[in-house]
Amino acid sequence: MSTFSLKMLAVITMAIDHAGMCLFPQLRWMRLVGRLAFPIYCFLIVEGVHNTRDEKKYLGRMIAFAIISEIPFDLAISHRMFYPGYQNVFFTLALGLGMVIALRKYRNDLYLQIISVITALGMAEALKTDYSWRGVLLILLFYLGRNAELVRNVGLMEMFFKVMSISERFASFALIPISLYNGKKGPGLKYFFYLFYPVHLLVIYFIWRYMN
Repeated sequence: MSTFSLKMLAVITMAIDHAGMCLFPQLRWMRLVGRLAFPIYCFLIVEGVHNTRDEKKYLGRMIAFAIISEIPFDLAISHRMFYPGYQNVFFTLALGLGMVIALRKYRNDLYLQIISVITALGMAEALKTDYSWRGVLLILLFYLGRNAELVRNVGLMEMFFKVMSISERFASFALIPISLYNGKKGPGLKYFFYLFYPVHLLVIYFIWRYMN
């Protein structure tokens, strides 16, 4: 599977997940299907760092869309324009991305690497981002396992998912499409995937309003 194919799978399963959470909470299968999305995004963050031409611009885009997406996220999740108790997943991905960039920059300084990891984990917890510190940790595991053998990489992921809640353990199935990654980019549409997140949340919110 190309980067494009993995992104399409992630946005589709994410949309199913959010629709289930906000519109059809009685349909648990929608939430379970949605568990596939986040690990794929974490994997692609790590791949994106290694393939991007400009790490700073990449991180800047993630932060910009984290800010852009916050009101749509709050509307869909809490039905309020501002809800400080829970921040959207772009913040988690941005923190993980910043951590990976720091790890690459300080590859010869273990002390600064440890500080970078602790800082990213702590900020995710303090900001109450989606998936919190566990999401950043998953990005770290994908980074550490990137050049490892597939069996070892899958083992790392399985260890991680086993400490999650029962529903989150379904996320381990994301390792199947990830293992099929062929290293190719596929079609472009870069900004489609960035914009999809806030736009689909707004659509879900307006559907909720219509239903209520």
